[in-house]
Amino acid sequence: MKTTSTLVMLMAFIATFVIVSCQKNDLKNAPGDNVTGKAPTNSVQQETTTPVTLPDCNTHCINPGGPYVESLGSQTQTWGNPNAPQLWKTVSHIAYNTATSFVVEVTFTQSHGNASNTVSVTAFGTPQSVATLASGATATFTFALPAGWNACDNVPFSIHQEGQNSPMDLSYSYSLYGVCANRGCETSFTGLAIACGNQREAIYRFTSKDAVSYFKIQGGLTNFTGEDAIVTVTGGSTTQSQWTVGGSSNRVIKVEGSSDACETITIHITWNSTNSGGVITGSWSVKDGNGVDIAPAVAGLTCN
Repeated sequence: MKTTSTLVMLMAFIATFVIVSCQKNDLKNAPGDNVTGKAPTNSVQQETTTPVTLPDCNTHCINPGGPYVESLGSQTQTWGNPNAPQLWKTVSHIAYNTATSFVVEVTFTQSHGNASNTVSVTAFGTPQSVATLASGATATFTFALPAGWNACDNVPFSIHQEGQNSPMDLSYSYSLYGVCANRGCETSFTGLAIACGNQREAIYRFTSKDAVSYFKIQGGLTNFTGEDAIVTVTGGSTTQSQWTVGGSSNRVIKVEGSSDACETITIHITWNSTNSGGVITGSWSVKDGNGVDIAPAVAGLTCN
C-alpha cells in the first residue's frame, strides 16, 4: 500500500514538470515571434498602391515652383503565424522632378511602431541613405538632374530597406517632366520700406528667370540697436547670418542659397533703431559665386 502511494505521487510530479516545461516553451515562442532571427517562411511582400495614370510627359510640363507630377508607390511585407495577428511593415514613396532635381520621399511604417534600419535610394547610379527611419517618418532623397536632361527621360530608381524582418527591395522608374516655356518671369531684385520709425521693417525680393545654384544677398541696416534683427526668409534653399562691423551702428545681413527658375526669395526684416525717418538701409546687392551682380543693386530705402 505504501509502495502504491509513493508511485502515484511520483507520476503526479513528473506530469506537473512536463506541463510547466511546455508552458515555458510556449512563452518563449509566442505566435508571430521570430526567435531564430531568420526570415519566417510565410513572409509575403506585395504592391499595395492603386495604379495611377500620370499625365503624358510629351505634352505636360511643370512650373519651376511647382506643383510637380508625383508618382506614388507602396509595398507591404507581412509575416508571422497565420493563426495569430499578422506583423507587417510598409515602404511607400513619392517621386517627382523639379527644374533641377529628381526627388524621392520614402516613408516607413511598422505594425508595432518599430523603427527601420538603413533605408537607401539609388538613382543615376548614385546611392543615398539614412541609418534609421522611425515608423511613420519620411526621408527625402534629392538627386541633381544631369546636364542636358530632357522631358520624358526615363529614370530607374530603387529603394532598399533593412530591419524588422527580411530586407525589402523595390524597383521603379519615373519619366521626367520638362519645364514649361514662356514662364512670364524676369530676373529682378527689389526692396520696400514698410516702417521707418524706431521699430523698422523692410522687405527684399529676388527672382531669377533661370535656376541659380548659388547667390548671395547682402546689405546693411542703419542706426541699428538692440538684439539681432528678426530675419525671415521664404523660398529657395537658404542660410542667413548677421553682424555689426567694428563699432558702427550699421548691421550687416547676409542670405546665401540656391533657387529654381522663377522662384521668388523673400526676405522680411524687422529691427530697432535709435532714429526715426531718413534712409533706413544701406545698399543691398545680389551676386553669384564669382561676385558678379545677378541683378542691379537696390539703393538705401526710405519711407514715402
